[in-house]
Amino acid sequence: MAAGMYSFMASCKKNRINEFEWLRNVFERIQSHKQKDLYQLLPSNWQQHRPKPIL
Repeated sequence: MAAGMYSFMASCKKNRINEFEWLRNVFERIQSHKQKDLYQLLPSNWQQHRPKPIL
């Protein structure tokens, strides 16, 4: 489990993503996300698939 989290955090850093923001967003969305679309929650794909902020 810990090794997986370290891997995700390293991927966030590599993609210049705030780890806390990514993890919070994934926890909020994972329950309602379709299984076939889970790839969108990976740090390498998250920026382009995350919901746009409401201004």
